[in-house]
Amino acid sequence: MNITAIAALAVAAAVLAVMLRQYRPEYSIVLSVAAGVLLLMFILSAAVPVIDKINEIADKSAAVSEYGGVLIKALGICLISQLACDACMDAGETSLASKAELAGKIAMVLVALPLFDDILDVVIKLLE
Repeated sequence: MNITAIAALAVAAAVLAVMLRQYRPEYSIVLSVAAGVLLLMFILSAAVPVIDKINEIADKSAAVSEYGGVLIKALGICLISQLACDACMDAGETSLASKAELAGKIAMVLVALPLFDDILDVVIKLLE
């Protein structure tokens, strides 16, 4: 991952969005969202080795496989909800941004519920 290129793209997009906001606010929002998606694609392409390593570890154990799946789903939820939240904040819709953030948190809890069941089962077995 070339952090210099990513940072340069982010700064350039931010400067363009601020300049464009004076004349065409609607295009400024589109530019911000497009730049965010482009940056996210760069970051995700750099994260492929991490995901491959998680899958390699998950293949070694059935329990880790289930937890690895939850981890990858949770990471996806975090990225998507943060992108939506940032896009809403750029548009000046703080109320919608907070709702997108709340939806991401609830989705994370729903994804993690099977893990809570497993932990509860282990605790019950230890107490017996």
